[in-house]
Formats: sequence, C-alpha cells, structure tokens
Amino acid sequence: MNDTGEPTANDNADQPHHHIESKLHHEANEDRVEEIHQCLCPNCNLPNASTTMHSTTIPFFREICIMTLICPDCNFRNSETIFGGAIQEKGEKITLTVHFPDDLNRQIVKSESAEIKIPCLDDFEISRRTQVGVFTLEGLLKNALINLESQQSERLLLGEVDNFHRCRRVISKLRTLLGESEQIGEESSCDELANEQTKRIPPFTLILDDPAGNSFIENPNAPLPDPNMSLEKYFRTPTQDMIVGLQPSRDATEVGTIDDSIPSHKNIVNVSRDSHSIEFDDRIIVNQTADEGEIGRDEVVTFSTSCPNCHQTTETNMCMIDIPHFKEVIIMSLDCDCGYKSKEIKGGGSIPAFGTKITLTVKDSRDLSREVLKSDTSGVSIPDLDLELDEGSLGGMYTTVEGLLLKIHDRLVVANPF
Repeated sequence: MNDTGEPTANDNADQPHHHIESKLHHEANEDRVEEIHQCLCPNCNLPNASTTMHSTTIPFFREICIMTLICPDCNFRNSETIFGGAIQEKGEKITLTVHFPDDLNRQIVKSESAEIKIPCLDDFEISRRTQVGVFTLEGLLKNALINLESQQSERLLLGEVDNFHRCRRVISKLRTLLGESEQIGEESSCDELANEQTKRIPPFTLILDDPAGNSFIENPNAPLPDPNMSLEKYFRTPTQDMIVGLQPSRDATEVGTIDDSIPSHKNIVNVSRDSHSIEFDDRIIVNQTADEGEIGRDEVVTFSTSCPNCHQTTETNMCMIDIPHFKEVIIMSLDCDCGYKSKEIKGGGSIPAFGTKITLTVKDSRDLSREVLKSDTSGVSIPDLDLELDEGSLGGMYTTVEGLLLKIHDRLVVANPF
C-alpha cells in the first residue's frame, strides 16, 4: 500500500580564491525570496493568491526552487519543489539504515519520480508524485502517518475492514519507528515529555529509488562517506524512461506497450553517453613545437560555432597534442565576447579495453608539480585524509597535483559554506 493506505501492485580549472569568494557572493544572491501577486488559485479560481519563490542550493546536491502558493480567500495552500538542471543520465537508489533518533533529522529531497520503501513495514511505500519536496525523515514519516490516520474512519464506512486493520498495523509501526507512544495526550506529564526528548527508536532501513536521479538524503559526515548510507547508480529501463517523461522508441510506440526485456524498446536517445566535459587549468601552458611535417598536430585550428549562452556566432580553438608516455588528446577552448568560457579536453582514439588505477605517494613538494590529467569518469581517494570522491566528481581537468588539491579544497568551501 502507499502512504494513503491504498493497495499497490507490489503492496573549470583551479580558480583563485577571489573567484571563490565572488562565487559564494553570487550564490548568496541566488538564495533569495521573490513574491508574485495576483495568481490564480486552483481551488477557488480567484486571482488573489500569492506565490512565494525561494531559489537555494542544497550543499552536496544541486540548486532547487521552492514555490508556495497561498490564497487568502479560501485559505488554500500548496508547496512545490522544482529541481534545477536536467534529468540525470542514471537513476539512483539510496539505502539508509537508521540507528539513532538524530538520523530522523536528516534532510530528504524527494522528486516526483521517486518512491520510498521501508521493508519492515510490509508492503508500505510512499509512491511517486506524493510528498514531493524537501523534508526531514521525521517529517516525511509523520506526514505518512497523518495521511493514514485521516482516512481510517472512511475505510470503516466503506466496509474495507481488512484494509482498515492493515493500515492500523502500519500506523502502529510508524509510531514505533518515530519513537512515539500509541497516543500522546495534551495533558502529558513532565516526565513523559522528558522521555520524549530521550526517545529510542528501533533500527530500520529506508530505500529511496529515483529513476531521474534528482533525489537526495543528507550525509551528516560529508564530505566523508556515510557508513549507514549507500548509493547505487543504474541505467534506466524503458519503463523508467516513461516514468521520468522520456519518449519511448519507435518500436514501442508502434506496438503500444513497453517491454523492458526487448532492447529495441529502449530509445537510443535516452542511452547514457560520455560527455567528456573536462575543465582545464589555465596555469598549465602546453608549449609544443609544431612539426611542419604534420598538419593539424600541435597547431591551433579555429572554426565558427554558436555560443551556448548568448547564441551568437563565436570562435572555438582546437589543438591536438601528444602527452608524453600517454596518448593524443584534443583540447578545445571557447571564449565568447559575452563573457562565457568553455574549455574541454577529449582523449583521442577508442576507449581502452581496461580501466586504470594509479597510486601516487607524495614525498616532497616536487611531487606537487606533477601534471595530472583527470577524466570526467575517474574518482580520487586520499586515505590520509579519509577523503574519497566518487567517479565523476569535479568533472575532468588537466592540472597538477597541487592544483587538484586546491580544486578539491575550493569545491568543499563552495559546497559547504557553513
């Protein structure tokens, strides 16, 4: 069943510090509140409602916009959360094991395509398009508890006795998970209220599955890994593509149904691809002497392209170079008059048959000057700092060991200004 009690089928380069400060100032300006008046109320259809829009950035997640509509005529109130950016290339499945009452204070962002399951609550789930927004774990469970309790009398009137008892069992278990007694009256004694402050909860597991990859559970140990939480990224099935709003393939459209076991039902447009978005360290200048016998190698080729920001025609510089003892790479740079800059580097040739894991032991300051080419699919681990960055973190870059450490430092400052 879902949280309403109804049965379900499965019941850029290293940046100077002044730039970091300006970026923090820019983000502070983005964390603002705007109010729009004379909005149409969807409940009473009168144009007297007001909408409040709050754009903010959640640390270690992404930008979101919280919108709240309030109507003074009928007292209708509605809140929605819009996620900045596009649908992620992969879906995400987050598994959290709750051990202590403090875990109930974790912040959770639930998108429209996400569903939440708690295995110890039998077939209970918080389905898609319900409880969409930003909550704490405690608030999420309390909302589900309130929704179940509010419809208990209606279930008895409709003669749904079995469903009534199933919901009552789930309500009782939810109270236990929240550390509440069966019924806390308004005239509770001081001792009972003190016990509420030192409540204990049984351990339980919560699974948040979002095919769009736009949901989030707070990690209080960030940037360190959370031993009680795991993140699994997966490729979406054709059915999950439909859930997040992506179009099916032509074969699936002609048949009229989607079968995940048929590969042709997966739209090729929705297949994950490598974007090769790599930042470039401006402090590293690649000086190569052009070989007159090789055309296009170590030479700068300029061609016209459209600026992604202002959509005006600008120029992109491209150069192919050889990194010693590595392979050919292509460096492309775009610098538009509107101020937009984009730099990326792509590896030449095909994708190697094997992955690579490189371990470097830094012994003195000279090792900090080693050049590093980090792709957008690689991860970084520093055991001495108990620091581990997942694959794809920081994107890709061409820098030095020192530049990589500064980039990690600056990103942590920006992502967690507190």
